[in-house]
Formats: sequence, C-alpha cells, structure tokens
Amino acid sequence: MDADFRHYLRTAQGEEPAIGLGEARWAETEALARRLIDATQAEPALRALKQEPQAKKRWDLLLLSGLLQGALGERAASLEALEIVGDKLAAAKDREGVRALLPRFLTPEPVSAAVRFLHHLARTAPEDAERIENLRAALDIRPNDPQLLMELSQILERTGEADEARDLRLEALELWLKLDNAAAVGDELLRVVEEDLPREPARAAAILLHYAGAVPWEESEPILDLALPELERSGGGIGSWRDLDAIFGRAPQSPAARKLLASLLRISIAGEPDPDAIVSGSGIQDPAASIASVRARLPKILSLPPGADVAHATWGLGKVASNDGDNVSLEFPGRAGHKMSLAMASRSLDRLPPDGLRVLSTREPERLRGLLEAHDSQVVVSALRDLGGTATLAQMKPRIDAVLPEGTWSAWWKEAKELLKDEPRLDLSEAYRQVFKIGSEAERRETTLPELGPRTGEAGLGLIRKFLREHPDEEARLAAHAAKLTARWAEDSRLDPGVRAQALCYALSWKALTPEGARDVLDSLVAEGLSPGDLTLSQQQDALLDLAEGSREEELFLWRALESRLPRLRDRGRARLRALLGSGLGRAVQERLQHAAEAPALATRLLEHYAAHPADEGAPSPPTLLLTTLRLLEKDGAGEPGVAERLLDLLGPEGALRRLIEEEALDEETSESLERTILHWRGSERRLQPVLEFLRGSGHTQMAEAHEARRSATAQTLLEGKSVEDLETRHTIMSRTTYEKLEAEFKKLKLDLKTVIPAAIEKARQLGDLRENAEYEAAKQRQANAAARAQELMNLLDRTRLLETIEVDPSRVGVGTEVSLEPLDPAGASITYWILGEGDHALGPGILSYRAPILKPLLGKPEGTQVMLELPEGERPYRIASIRKRLPEETA
Repeated sequence: MDADFRHYLRTAQGEEPAIGLGEARWAETEALARRLIDATQAEPALRALKQEPQAKKRWDLLLLSGLLQGALGERAASLEALEIVGDKLAAAKDREGVRALLPRFLTPEPVSAAVRFLHHLARTAPEDAERIENLRAALDIRPNDPQLLMELSQILERTGEADEARDLRLEALELWLKLDNAAAVGDELLRVVEEDLPREPARAAAILLHYAGAVPWEESEPILDLALPELERSGGGIGSWRDLDAIFGRAPQSPAARKLLASLLRISIAGEPDPDAIVSGSGIQDPAASIASVRARLPKILSLPPGADVAHATWGLGKVASNDGDNVSLEFPGRAGHKMSLAMASRSLDRLPPDGLRVLSTREPERLRGLLEAHDSQVVVSALRDLGGTATLAQMKPRIDAVLPEGTWSAWWKEAKELLKDEPRLDLSEAYRQVFKIGSEAERRETTLPELGPRTGEAGLGLIRKFLREHPDEEARLAAHAAKLTARWAEDSRLDPGVRAQALCYALSWKALTPEGARDVLDSLVAEGLSPGDLTLSQQQDALLDLAEGSREEELFLWRALESRLPRLRDRGRARLRALLGSGLGRAVQERLQHAAEAPALATRLLEHYAAHPADEGAPSPPTLLLTTLRLLEKDGAGEPGVAERLLDLLGPEGALRRLIEEEALDEETSESLERTILHWRGSERRLQPVLEFLRGSGHTQMAEAHEARRSATAQTLLEGKSVEDLETRHTIMSRTTYEKLEAEFKKLKLDLKTVIPAAIEKARQLGDLRENAEYEAAKQRQANAAARAQELMNLLDRTRLLETIEVDPSRVGVGTEVSLEPLDPAGASITYWILGEGDHALGPGILSYRAPILKPLLGKPEGTQVMLELPEGERPYRIASIRKRLPEETA
C-alpha cells in the first residue's frame, strides 16, 4: 500500500480538522486521491478506508472515498459520500467549497442533492443576479418546488421583473394547495385579492376557492367576503361547482353563509343558459332547506340545467325547460312540455354545448355556412366544444367534414389551420402532436414541450420534428430541454442508423456534441451503411456533408450522396468528390462501373449522369456506359429495386444513352463485346426483350436478328422433342405468374436478411453467453437458411425465360399446349395434360412441367401420333387425339 496513504490514515485518528476548500487538509486529500487513481490503487485504498471507524463521519475521509469511487465509476456511492461533505461545507458557510463540489451532482444527470446546494448558494449569494441564476438552475432540476418558486419570485420583483414574479408567485401558491399545505398560502391571500384578482381573475379565483375549500369556514369567510365584489365585477363564469362543493360542505346554516354561497354560486354558473332558474331550483335561498340538501341537489340540476341544448336519438335536438333535481321538463319539436325522471333523462339525452357544431348546424345553418366559407376559427372551437374541449385532428375531422361540401376537407383545413394561430380561445401548445384544446390565455402562456426520455428514440425525434414545425420560435427552449438526449440517441448503437443520424444533426446544432465527437459518430454510422439520402430534411443532409469534411469516411459518404434521388444532393456530392480526388475522379468512376453489381444504385446514377453529360471531365466513353448498362441489366440490376427499370429507360426511345450511341459509331472491339453479351445472354428474358428493341432502334438490327435466330432454333429443338439440353443447362421456362411469385419471395428474403434477421440475432446476442444461447443459434440458422434460399432463387430467376415470350406451335406437343390422349388399350383411360413451365403446378389441375419424364415421348409430336407412355401401372399405348395452345391467362 502507498506510504503516503498509510501516513494519511494515521493522521486521521485525531479530531476532525476544520473543513474548507482552502484548508491544507483539502489539498492533501485531493492530491492523495490523484496519486492513488494514477497508480491504479483506488480499489485497495477504498477497502482500507471501509475499515476506518471514522470513515463515515470525518469530511476528509468522506472526500477521499467520494473521489476514489467517482474515478471507479461508482457514482451513487461517490455522491453519497460527497453529499455529506457538501452539507458540512454549507454548515461552515464555505460557499466556494460547495461551488467546487456542485458539478459532480449535476453531470451527467443532476441529482436531488444538487437542488439543495444550489439553494444554499442562492441564499448566501451577495448579488441578486447570482441568486436568480442559482434558483433558476435549481428549478430546472425540480420545477415544481413552491419554496424555490416563491423565493425566485421575491427576487425578481425586487429587480423589476413584475410580470414573471407574479406568475411564479401564483404558481407557488397553486403547488402549495395541491400539496395540501394551505397554511403556507395564508399570508399571500390578501395580495391575491387586491393585486392578482383584477389582473388574472380566473387564476386568482381558483386559488381563493381552493384555499376556502381546504380550511375551516371561519378562516375562509373573511377572505371570500373581501374578494366577492371583484369576483362579481369579473362578469362571472369563474370557478365551477367542483370548486364550490368543498366550501358548501364547510359552511354553517347561517343567513350570512347562505347569502355568500348564493353569490358564489351565481358567479360560477354565469355561463349557463339560465342561472336564475338554477339558483332558485337549488333551494339555497330557502332557509328551510339545509345546505346539505342544496349541496346534494345542485350536481343533479347542473347535469341538465334549464335552458341547456340536448339531443335525443329519436327526437333530435331540444332544450331543457326545467330541472328540480328529480324530474326534467323538455321541449322537443312536437313534444312540448315532455317530462321524464332525471335518471331516465341522463341515460337518454346528450347535453350539447350551446356553441357546439351540432347546435350551430341545426339552429343557425346560415351563420355556419358563412363561418365555413371564411375558414373561421369558430368552426374548430365549436367542434372542440362537442368533443369535450380537447381532441385530436382525427377526432375533429369527421365532425367538421360532415358540414363541409363533399371532398373539400383537405383544402378547407389547410387554410383554416393558418388562422388558428391567432385564435385566443385555443390552446395550440400540443398542435405539433395533432392535439387541439380550448384554453384561456393563462393556459397558453407557455408551449408544452414534448415528453422525451432516453428510450423514446425514433418516436422522440418525430415529436421534435413536429414541435419545431409548429413552433419554430421555441427551438431555444426545446434545445435546453432535449439537447443531451439527442446526443445520447446519436451515440446509441442499438438504434437504427437513420434515427441516430437525425439525432446527430440536432445534437450538433444544439452543441450537445463537439465537432470531433460528432464526426466520430458520423464515421461509425457511415461504416454501418448510412447515406445522406437516408435523411429527409435538406438542412440535415447538408449538415452531415459539412461534418464529413476531413473525416475517415468522407469519400465513401460522398459516393453515397451520388446515389440520392435528389439532384441537389448529387450535385453537391459530385463537386466535393471532384475537389477531393482531383484528376483521379475519372479513374474512380471507371472503377465503380467495373464493379457495378456491388453498388448497383450508385452505378446507375453514374450511368444516368454521364449519358446526359458526356463532355464532363473524366466521363467514361459511350461504349463503356453501354456495356456496363447491359451487364448490370443481365444481372437484373443486381436485385436492387428500380435499377433495372431505370437502366431500360436509358436505352428507351427517349433515353440519353440511346441518343449517345446513335450519334457515335461503335468500334469493332465494342461491337464484338456487345454481340457476345447478347448471344450469350444469361439474364432474364424479360430484361432481354427491351435490349433487342434498343439494338433494332439504334442501327444494330443484325445482332438482334442473330439472337432471335439462335433462340428460334433452340425453341424448335424443344418443340420437336429432339433436345432440351440447352434449356436444362442455361434456361428454365416458367409462367409470368410463377416468376413474379418467386421474385416477390426473393425480395422479401433480401429484406429479411438486411433487417429482421440481424435484429433477431442482435436481440438474441444480448441474452448472454453465445455458447449456450438457443435463441442465438436459432437466429443464425434462420439466417443461413434464408441466405441459401435467396441464392437458389437468384440463380433460378437469372436463367428464367417467360413462357409468354415463347412462340408456341399449336400443331405439336410442347410448352404452352394442352394435349388430349386416347387409349389404344381397352383397359386404358383418356388423359389430358396441360404442359407449362417449372413450378407452374399451382396454376390449375392437370399441369405438368415440360421437363416431366412422362412427356418425353410426346414432345414435338403432331396430332394422330401413336406413343407409348410409362405409367405407374406399366407401359400403355396412346394416340394424340388433340392439341391446342393454352397459356395460363387463357380459360379452358
């Protein structure tokens, strides 16, 4: 063990020294910790410290333990020890010591002890600016701490920030009431009545009513009496029965209490259609009715108050005429004065808001038509009223669409949505999530930030994009809220590379990663296959291209930019490659065309560009472009979706490559290479036919005719039954339906091999030891089986000729014919064979492949020919009774 450490422990046997950042013992402890960590002696030193009797009491030993545990990555244990040290520093009023320890409690994630130390620094700071800074930092960690909010409010008020101070003070009072700490609110109530109620009546009234419902009547009555005149001046509609219920429950049976309660009730129901009828029906003004009975009756009356619009499934739209808490009188068209019990009415009627869309469309159709034509926000407000005040766009759409002319929803919403931003009755704080609310100005004071977490990943980035689209001016707040998370997602190897790339762009923009750290992440993503085109936003594509400059994978990333479907991205990548490679760009392009099958998408983009721009510096020659195109087509675009079709477009009548070849004669060597490629075509027949059309159209008719002659001769040998050797070794005939079915299976296997199967392997890998991991073995076996089947299908599809492209001779038995056989033996039975290609047995009954051994005596024979067939029961003689051409799409 280190001699200095042994000496240090011996000196820790006496009294605890005075604590302080400037004390000699502090410097000695930090220096010892560094030596032990550098000498990799931290673990044995910690074991020795645990044996010390004073290890959990003395600040110097606690400091040493915390520093050593932090170096070993044991953050929880380290902070537990350092927290005690911090408390001792605070008790000794050593602000600098507390400040020095604070960063350990803030990064990488803040812990609750950080709030206590920030609070201490705020309270002991000499200047208000420092107090405000520390309190704001504490509230970032614990935003719902009423004590912190109140203290910050007091300082802001002192420094002239009156509006924010009031907002924070009211928030503190609201939180104290939610925490059932009404006593903490009492001292502020007079100020709420005198200052806040005139400025923010709804918010201040809610605080007063909440307080009154939480304390005895004797304490609440004076403050309610004092607030009543201002509440009445506000115009009513403040509070609700829910706010008053607890107050009614505490009120005595005195006339004064009844009078006050009646006034509060009238204020709270001012927005109802007939407040007088509600107050009268409640019994609050009747001295003989107990307050308890009033309290029981009011919710029943308010459920269907007099004057309310209601809807019945059969009777349509109506109104409530009266409600005494037991029975309801209703007015419906043709049913005036209809009575029913409140219980029955509650079950059979829907109460409708008076400004809801259903009421508006029935009672004021002309007004509604005008609102729709003006794209007025009232339409959305009315729809939200019907839906309870909050709804998603998907919930609102059917209601609004029902009152719009058919087929006009999309255009109407596009214009109406822009006008919503200036609508004070709407809360659009979550519009980025397609959630719309009716809300007051107070509720709209700050946009709600997306709820994000370390594991939200792709979903979290989607919320960030939507939020910024709806609230671009809130990016600074969002950055402070989400920057660290985006950096974490960017570095998380478990996420999809495209998701990580999006996170990287945000982390880079919000300075959550250094340029060097971001470049390392980008290099790892490029190694995993990331392309600039994987990102959908142009600013993100540009940001990553800028970031790639000077990185290890810069050239590879730029080549992938050339694969993009976006011309802007391809042009930028090409310009950067030209600057990076200089005169070597031409050689690099030639090399990629030589290995076109390894990167078919890139090769196709190069072919398209240089066919259209043959004069570019370093452009490949037209013959090189043509032969590369044909070789890639022969491999069916190397299986890359869409590549073969784009290559055929180059060769089509308006194709750039066709025009280029027509303008320039091919040299002898190129012509020979072209002829060899066509005559020995090893690709799919459906890719060859457009190539032959290209040859005819570009003046190379003899090559097309030579191929057709060779194909006709081969087909004739098959039809005549002379030989199937060439077809068996080089081609397989099948119908288009079977081909497309196998092609779809091949594409799905390729996709599974890129996505589903690797994900299953990675998931199984995380389960533990690979030597005894059944899930891992099963996933690897699935990968091997899928790869083998994919290779088998690729080979089969590459040498397939479509049955529909073969010229069928209906006078002879062959592929694409149906033959009927009559037995020449009385014991035999008639037979019909439908002769198609490999794998076509699923297309219908009685189908045989042209390669079936039983057909060998029949192939190429005309009608009337007698043959011997090898049947399960032995050889039997038959005569070919009839032959007809029959392809899969033809009916029997």
